[in-house]
Amino acid sequence: MERIAPVLAEAEFQLEFKAPLSLPNPMLAIRDAAFGYRADAIKKEAAGADPASPSGASGTESAAPPAYATSATVLAEQAARGELPPGLRPGDRVILRGVSRTVLAGQRIGILGANGQGKSTLVKTIARELAPLAGSVTEGKGLAIGYFAQQELDVLHTDSTPLEHMVRMARQSGREASEEAREQQLRNYLGTFNFPGDMVNQPVGQFSGGEKARLVLAMIVWQRPNLLLLDEPTNHLDLATREALAVALNEFEGTLMLVSHDRALLRSVCDEFWLVARGSVQPFDGDLEDYQRHLLDEARRLRERVVACAPETIADGASQESARAPKPAEPPLNPAEQRRAQAQRRQQLAEQTRPLRRALAQAEQRMEQLGAERSALEQRLSSPLPAGDIADAGRRLKALAEELQTQEDEWLRLSGEIEAIEQGAAAT
Repeated sequence: MERIAPVLAEAEFQLEFKAPLSLPNPMLAIRDAAFGYRADAIKKEAAGADPASPSGASGTESAAPPAYATSATVLAEQAARGELPPGLRPGDRVILRGVSRTVLAGQRIGILGANGQGKSTLVKTIARELAPLAGSVTEGKGLAIGYFAQQELDVLHTDSTPLEHMVRMARQSGREASEEAREQQLRNYLGTFNFPGDMVNQPVGQFSGGEKARLVLAMIVWQRPNLLLLDEPTNHLDLATREALAVALNEFEGTLMLVSHDRALLRSVCDEFWLVARGSVQPFDGDLEDYQRHLLDEARRLRERVVACAPETIADGASQESARAPKPAEPPLNPAEQRRAQAQRRQQLAEQTRPLRRALAQAEQRMEQLGAERSALEQRLSSPLPAGDIADAGRRLKALAEELQTQEDEWLRLSGEIEAIEQGAAAT
């Protein structure tokens, strides 16, 4: 992990996580777990409510089940055969399955994966916002979680003020009688996060995204956690606040689990990575450059597979279908006619997938360009620059991270479409 020095001489305020009161080890033990949504929660979601939030706030996962989600039909068939894992019920939407991971004291884990693959589901389950569908999540004694939700309103109440949030949190933590929970102390504390004077009495619903994010950070710091779960914490933060957060995370003595599109933040505060993809959570053996190469290699492999294997796949599919089908009433095609039919089907498949493969190549090329520009910009930021140039570079880095994630998501979508077309051709 590359420890970085601040790129700004001064931030608008200083973030500092106090040393945790305890460091249980392990922090968490996850064994053969399935994460997702219960059938009754899915019904609430269909009615417009967030399955993870009784208040009905919008969730961060897509309403439509992803391609790898276990369908209600499959679960019903497993139940009928007596093969349903303990805890799962027909109608449940399984996002991640077979999760077995241990989180140790002091680990600094970056969670990688495209949008919709289940990163937020993983974090919400660890944060106790969702219950595991199966398996077990065992917490170490004294575990204290500080959770930053991707959507700040998942943990904030729009009608409550910053001061009311702090008072409520002190009461829920059993610290309402402490000196630090007195109203004036809480006002002073909020002032250090740029909530001065009457601003502490304004409803949170009137705040900007950056102000809401700062309030969530203030609440987390006050709790003195030993496990930080941060889901896209920098989305609404300006460059100075992002820098203050990076410095504070580098100095944090507890365990960190971070989901972020901000590659510079991941690189500076994480020293290992988990990959959330295709319904599983696995360790990723490499750094962010390796992850970028992994995505590009996957794109090339898929394109080569489609080009090289499509004829054999079609021919094999046709042979298997002939073997299963009853003898036709009409005489079978002679070998020459069979070859012409197979050639025609290969041409149809090539025409059908050609625009997808072209778009896949364009996405891959753009990802390479974005990665090169990001590396050059980060190298530039490592040397002294005028304040105006630093601010411009920070904005450009954020834009690059967002576009890179968009391109990665598009690559995954195109890859899935090509694979589905190939499999469909083999089945006909």
